[in-house]
Amino acid sequence: MEHVQFDPDARLGDLVASNPEYARVFESLDIDYCCGGATSLATACEEADLALERVAERLDGADGAPDREHEWDSPTQLANVIVWDHHRPLRRNLPDLEALVEKVADVHGDSHPELQEVESEFQDLVDDMFHHIDDEEQNAFPVIKKLDTGADLTADERARIEDEIDHLEAEHSETADRLERINDLTDGYAVPEDACASYRRMLERLENLERDTHMHVHRENNVLFPKAADLLAER
Repeated sequence: MEHVQFDPDARLGDLVASNPEYARVFESLDIDYCCGGATSLATACEEADLALERVAERLDGADGAPDREHEWDSPTQLANVIVWDHHRPLRRNLPDLEALVEKVADVHGDSHPELQEVESEFQDLVDDMFHHIDDEEQNAFPVIKKLDTGADLTADERARIEDEIDHLEAEHSETADRLERINDLTDGYAVPEDACASYRRMLERLENLERDTHMHVHRENNVLFPKAADLLAER
């Protein structure tokens, strides 16, 4: 069996764009491939105190076809997929998950006081996420799609999309920090012995939200926004 050779200088975001299964490996090793997508594999391993050879073995063992981002040469198509794969599910699922978090905190808050902090963090997270995806769909994505058509941008539009991308990336980091805080508060989504079915379901859904958000941010920070920057540089 032929083994994949990994360039120590390869960026984490580029690796995940080449094979989405690498995201699962990085998640399991607590390596940030989304907001930290520009970090090299070697640097990420050093910062995580992991042997590069061991991580490369894990990546080599990951199965999966190359990610679809490489087939999406059009930023317009990728922006539409992000809305379909991430924004729509967030709008559909976040209110119900927020109600579940509130319910579990009410029932189990006395024996697990950390749940009060989980509830507070999650409420802020929901507000931030809804504002963020509205901002992307109403402001950033339309200008990126206009760029993709080859149309010239006004000076105001150029300045606005550059500032908007910087702003969105900063919000991505804030969201990642909130999710990490919830992860820490729940001890990595560990299920307590006295957890009921709702408690277990809450932890499962929070963990899934964190993983999906990492891929969401990766697709924007490491694929869509660099494509937009390349188009801007060509004008």
